[in-house]
Amino acid sequence: MLLKLGKKIIYEEAQALVSLSNGLDSNFVKAIKKLFECKGNIILSGVGKSGYIARKISSTITSTGTTSFFIHPTEASHGDLGLVKKSDTLIIISNSGNSKELVDISRFATSIKCPVILITSNKNSILSKFASLILLLPKIKEAGENNIAPTNSTTMTLSLGDAIALVLAKKKSFTKKQFSKYHPGGHLGLELMTIDKIMHSGSKMPIMKETDIMTKVIIEISKKSFGCAGIVNNYNKLTGIITDGDLRRNMNSSLLRKKAKEVMSKRPKYIFRDTFAGEALKILNKNKITSLFVVNNKISFNPIGIIHLHDCLRSN
Repeated sequence: MLLKLGKKIIYEEAQALVSLSNGLDSNFVKAIKKLFECKGNIILSGVGKSGYIARKISSTITSTGTTSFFIHPTEASHGDLGLVKKSDTLIIISNSGNSKELVDISRFATSIKCPVILITSNKNSILSKFASLILLLPKIKEAGENNIAPTNSTTMTLSLGDAIALVLAKKKSFTKKQFSKYHPGGHLGLELMTIDKIMHSGSKMPIMKETDIMTKVIIEISKKSFGCAGIVNNYNKLTGIITDGDLRRNMNSSLLRKKAKEVMSKRPKYIFRDTFAGEALKILNKNKITSLFVVNNKISFNPIGIIHLHDCLRSN
């Protein structure tokens, strides 16, 4: 019974999101354009559960390239209204649209001609009088048997906030590389770290010439501990790689007398310095290899670093 009830609540919230998606209209596009044109900050405010949702939306907007912060409506009424400027855009969240705590900040924003976007399920509410644009949530009863606790309403608001943040980021051409700058910490930050931050370069790279004899190559492989050596020509172009597998395949009495060019595997896998650690790990796993050389570009193809599978695992 408990499992059935849990599934029912989740299903109800999922259905609420479908209704939200189907009901999204041109006001959403207008809101994105208004936020895109905002010269100041995007400020969010809400009270109770809506306040927590507003904080999360503000955080997501900030992490995707637009300056945003949350103002508690009570604190705003006691001095923080000075934080709101004409150049800002205020997003007010109130499912009922009648939260009295939000009247002061809404009225003040309107008085200084700061645009107000209201997210509500009641277009004829008190707060709607101050809004220059309303994003209307479907009027759906809350999930659960008593339909009391904010569930469907907060889920829809959170989802709408995510849509606002990500569509705005898309319109601003916000890239994955830019996103990584805002997330230097934690698992996500490490996954989005570029290879140039973790690669081994200079004398740490196992690099040999095509003309080097295999005696020297094997010593270099053992010394650098990557299980391979990159092979370059006279122009320092990476032309091949010698791995433990190549050594086994060429194991005979003449191996040590051969030149690197005779043993190497041509067209080695490679990456560029701005590749993300997470992407490099996918390449390593897909090709079932443990090391990747980093090259400067596709033209000169000079090796500038090397990464090992363990480097990527440590960064993930």
